[in-house]
Amino acid sequence: MKSIQADSGATLLYVTHDQIEAMTMATHVGVLDRGRLVQFGSPREIYEDPVSIYAASRLGQPRINVLPANVFAGAPTGAEQIGLRPEQIIQGEGEDSFVQRVEHLGDQTRLHLTFKSHDIITVTNAHTELRTGDIVKIRPNKPLYFGANGARVA
Repeated sequence: MKSIQADSGATLLYVTHDQIEAMTMATHVGVLDRGRLVQFGSPREIYEDPVSIYAASRLGQPRINVLPANVFAGAPTGAEQIGLRPEQIIQGEGEDSFVQRVEHLGDQTRLHLTFKSHDIITVTNAHTELRTGDIVKIRPNKPLYFGANGARVA
């Protein structure tokens, strides 16, 4: 369908609930919340700079991790929650987390971690030697912060 659109030069409006379709086929995405447009932009813009927890949770596989803002030091004033995309979690430095499960997926490996009683999913080297039961240090890198109403604060 993307090649048909490119060959014809036509503007197409495509409605989907499938985030993979939206991210791969669209030049622009509109995120709707109960029929109201909450964010409009390229898939990359919405993924990297969401206006709310709701918009952030619409794109990305695995999903964004949402935790209380104070679980890591340094939350800005007014932040109630911290959002961490799996790739925004640095491994090897920071605070201890417990490896619950390791998913080897070929080109990447997902780590299912427990950090201060919160479940987190992150990605790591495809050839990691981490195993269930290991302890790995983690810290956030460029986290997203959200206020009590779910809107982005930083």
